[in-house]
Amino acid sequence: MQVLLKQVRIIDPSSSHHGQVKDILIKNGIIEAIRNSISSKAKTIDVGGACISPGWLDVGTFVGDPGFEHIETITSVSSAAAKGGYTGLAVLPNTYPAIQSKSEVEYLIRRGEHLSTDIYPLGSLTTGCKGEELAELIDMKHAGAIGFTDGKNSVQNPGMLLRGLEYVKSFDGILINHPSTRGLVTDGLIDEGPISVSLGLSGIPELAEVMMVKRDLDLLKYSESRLHLLNISCRESVELIVRAREDGYAVTCSIPVQNLLETVESTSSFDPNYKVLPPLRSEENRKFLLKAVKDGQIDFITSNHRPVNIEGKKLEFAYADFGISSLETSFNILLKAWGKPKKLDHLVNVLAIAPRKALSLEIPTIQRNQPANLTIFHPEETSAHSTSEFKSRSKNNPYLDRELPGKVIGVINKGMTIINS
Repeated sequence: MQVLLKQVRIIDPSSSHHGQVKDILIKNGIIEAIRNSISSKAKTIDVGGACISPGWLDVGTFVGDPGFEHIETITSVSSAAAKGGYTGLAVLPNTYPAIQSKSEVEYLIRRGEHLSTDIYPLGSLTTGCKGEELAELIDMKHAGAIGFTDGKNSVQNPGMLLRGLEYVKSFDGILINHPSTRGLVTDGLIDEGPISVSLGLSGIPELAEVMMVKRDLDLLKYSESRLHLLNISCRESVELIVRAREDGYAVTCSIPVQNLLETVESTSSFDPNYKVLPPLRSEENRKFLLKAVKDGQIDFITSNHRPVNIEGKKLEFAYADFGISSLETSFNILLKAWGKPKKLDHLVNVLAIAPRKALSLEIPTIQRNQPANLTIFHPEETSAHSTSEFKSRSKNNPYLDRELPGKVIGVINKGMTIINS
């Protein structure tokens, strides 16, 4: 199948066409031509004024398949990803059974073969993501796992984390951990501080994250391995990571996009859709973290996609599950937090390039004879995501039916073209 994109602005620093407005002809999933003007009988998509970039990648996406298909399936998460502009998902192993052996990794890859989204399994570091014994890391690596983590279950045992860091060195692998010291967050609901006190809700202190970041960095320095700290939320965490990186250690970090826009004050309405992990923090943290993303101190952003069914969210705030179904609105939230960017290069970097670089994945480029792995978006238009058109099986998102900046036009990947209505 041939597709012709008319007059799109190419945002790809690695491309010789970066910043230029061109026609792009795609044939059988390969970019056949990039010229000022192309005449063709191909299916024409006139997206004049829109931008095109390498396809975006989300790291740490929760997918309910296998075991929790009532929350999300591979098919539904792929539809949500395409609606949000993502062509790739590095998915968490917190399923049932966990992604803990060769067979589960191969299952995920097979389930994603015929979808527009590249599914990259993150294998569980420990059996069942329970933190008790190492899982079959080598077998999972050979089967296609791109990294290892216990996902939403932070690794509490320092000895286990150290063993994992030393083990993945044998194949230049990467370990991913979400820093949260369990003993300091027992029954915590929102960020600890004046607002948690005024609302009468138990708090989650920044110290719970910072203590584990310090520990993880010490173990990284000892092992001289590779580490990604997933979904950080505090200023002190960033400062510790930056110092470790300056000292030459292989550490990267990411932040949930909601933490760049919202603060703990959003929870004052007791809307359970703002109940997320890591929790929304102070305005001081938010401003610092946004600047850290713009300055490149934080490597990339994540959607922190944690779908929850209605039975888990339509409860009093204290009893509602943590999570937000956010793949479809991440780009809009990022633009709203960022403001009007002077250049789009950095936005594309935190959405598409830096996540792949951190995970040692091949980075798509918009050049002739290269595979078409593309996201089409318009930063100047707006979007309103209605509940009826939401692709995720779960609708736990506070931004539904609200006008937001930015519009994802569609994605092209694996020979498939999906244009959003």
